[in-house]
Amino acid sequence: MESNTCSSNRACHAISSVVLDVVQAMLRELSVNGKVNLADAERLISLVRRGPMTLDSAFVAQEEKCRANHSKPKGNVGARSNPFQRLMVRPLEPLLGDALPRPLLPHYFQFVDAALGPAARDELDRDCRALIQALLVVHGNNLTWDHFYGDPRCIKILRRALSIITSILAQPHGPAMWRKHLGRPLGDVPAPDAAQLDRILDTLLQTHHGLAA
Repeated sequence: MESNTCSSNRACHAISSVVLDVVQAMLRELSVNGKVNLADAERLISLVRRGPMTLDSAFVAQEEKCRANHSKPKGNVGARSNPFQRLMVRPLEPLLGDALPRPLLPHYFQFVDAALGPAARDELDRDCRALIQALLVVHGNNLTWDHFYGDPRCIKILRRALSIITSILAQPHGPAMWRKHLGRPLGDVPAPDAAQLDRILDTLLQTHHGLAA
């Protein structure tokens, strides 16, 4: 009998293979010249329905495999993760690798830090880390970033951060601060052009508008 494991996307469907393996073995025992009488096949299926001893050990073995698979941690939130930075990148994810190359993210984080100021930045960072700890209590090692992003408390933190940033951008020196940080190359990665900078900025402003509505 083949060894089956649970599918990562389906709940223990491998158990059907266990039953089919037993039915196949019993059909082979009944076959004569490769053929099985229909009435014999129906009696065999009825027997399997009642749960013959042949299946008991197979079910126990499969249950152990299923338990081992489902007990594995499913989360992807590491201990060294920076939840606040990940949150600030979240609105820009559709632009990563396009208008905003990933290697230029340090420039974006520098702008965020400058716009927020140390006090607000540290407070938002603490709130993000506290939220991660609260979610770990609920989800344990199965905590994923989707749990974090989807939590209403996370959305409030993002709204607070974008509210401060957009208020800075609305000031006379705001656009210059934006270009100073984002409009720079990094190594072999060229700086975003004016159209790309506008696209990135518009995405942040639209996100703030949507959260503030």
